[in-house]
Amino acid sequence: MSLVEWNPFKELDYLTRDMANFLERSPFRLAYGPAGPKVDVYQTDTEVVVKAEIPGVAKEDLHVYVDENSVRLSGQTRKSNEFKDENVFRTERYYGSFSRTIPLPVEIKSDEAQAQYKDGILTIKVPKVEPAKTKGKRINIQ
Repeated sequence: MSLVEWNPFKELDYLTRDMANFLERSPFRLAYGPAGPKVDVYQTDTEVVVKAEIPGVAKEDLHVYVDENSVRLSGQTRKSNEFKDENVFRTERYYGSFSRTIPLPVEIKSDEAQAQYKDGILTIKVPKVEPAKTKGKRINIQ
């Protein structure tokens, strides 16, 4: 007899996570997969930082759009003309356009965003909006 109540939505969460893990480890997935480049998102006391793996893309082919609660990355990986297709033994790299929208954990000041691209890593730093101070007062209970 189970003491934990069965929750079908929790089972769906497990299934979704397991499928994502399977597809992530699949040898047939594209470099950027269906979601776009891989990212790390974290926050400090004053800012939100997004780091994205985007190797082999020229800075001119990257586009970053920031609004109050998300960052959208898009760009294009171009295939070089160093070799002809008939001489290819193996090709696993992804070529083409990509796009990904990353929701942010807090509201940000989008007009103060800064981006740097170095060694295939795009780093975006955006200051957080200071939380509004709530106005209120304590009341006596009669």
